[in-house]
Amino acid sequence: MTDPERLSICIVTDAYLPSIGGVENHVLYLSTELKRLGHDVVVVTHKPPPITNPVVEQVESPVPVHRLAGGLLVFREHDIAIDPRMVSSFKRFLNDPRPGRLGTRSELPERNSVMSRAAFDIVHGQSEGSYLVYEALAAARRRGITTVLTRHSMLRNKPPIARSFLISLTRHLTRRADGLIAVSRACAEESAGFAGPVRVIPNGVDTDEFRPMPEERRRLRRELGYSDDDVVLGFIGRLHTTKGVPMLLDAFEQLRRGRLGTRSEMSDISVMSRARLLLAGPGPLRAVIEARAKASSGTIALLEPQPFNIVAPLLNALDVFAFPSRGEAFGISLLEAMACGLPSVAFGRWGVKELVNDGETGLLADGPADFSEKLRRLVSDRALRERLGRAARKSVEERFSWPRVAAETVAFYRELIGR
Repeated sequence: MTDPERLSICIVTDAYLPSIGGVENHVLYLSTELKRLGHDVVVVTHKPPPITNPVVEQVESPVPVHRLAGGLLVFREHDIAIDPRMVSSFKRFLNDPRPGRLGTRSELPERNSVMSRAAFDIVHGQSEGSYLVYEALAAARRRGITTVLTRHSMLRNKPPIARSFLISLTRHLTRRADGLIAVSRACAEESAGFAGPVRVIPNGVDTDEFRPMPEERRRLRRELGYSDDDVVLGFIGRLHTTKGVPMLLDAFEQLRRGRLGTRSEMSDISVMSRARLLLAGPGPLRAVIEARAKASSGTIALLEPQPFNIVAPLLNALDVFAFPSRGEAFGISLLEAMACGLPSVAFGRWGVKELVNDGETGLLADGPADFSEKLRRLVSDRALRERLGRAARKSVEERFSWPRVAAETVAFYRELIGR
């Protein structure tokens, strides 16, 4: 007899392992937590792109993954699912979601009850601007399956050349959804006019994995060559112009030269001389950063992209997390740093200002000069760093743990199914 409390959930996305990014992170952790809550979950996505990524290859999905037939358009660091064969493949999957159709044995547990049902209770599309998600939601609705879409990004932050197209595509896509999830209030406001119910459900973080680790901090700082007196600023994420990394490098070099603050503060060269900058992650700016690191006399360090299980310990090696992106719907890497008890400096726009309480859990800046000044404050004030870091950790535990985020998501599923 079927458990009425147990939902059969299909998550459709064109952003998943072995790629790296915010949506990939979200789908991995959300699907894991939904399974832990006792629901049947399958992630449907495209085939892996023809790019080797040893950092992510160690990560295995704890839920079944069905990879659709069809090719990918690979452009720079993006893999784009626009092959119509994927849509046909998804329609066949909806008609016959049996275990044998899910892929290799390595992708499946020995028994998977999600496939014993004739249909799913809900199809959850992840991320706007996706042809695959657009067609998958349409196919599900034609079969009477409840659909929901999660928006992860701000269209106002997209390049002007693509913005109009993405706005139009997103409007069409939302018409295929019975409900809409926005990861922040700013993202929800951008969805004004959607006919169905809208819920703001933020991204989550594993607060057991991302937490203060004093022993790991001491070990890694020794390995990285940092002393107890060094104040290490850092950014771990995609090394891309859109993330503001060039501005962060400029701000750090200004900080080291002591050209910030009042005259008395500028004279305190000894404090600023202890500042160090650590960056890690994939992205097209690695060569530029390497060149600046070589010219920095050891004050700037660039690490290779790190395995997932190293990110939390590496965050603990920092004293301040610098988040230089000029606009985010949310900011997962910032959330992970806060969970590790780090104070942060970020621009107070859109979803970030909903995540960081200025002066309580971090410092928000209104421009590059102010960003540099906020960094200087944290470098020079250890008590402030500790106070903000403790408050940041407490805020994450109260608002952003995955059990809470998944429970809110399931409640919204049930509401939509009931409608």
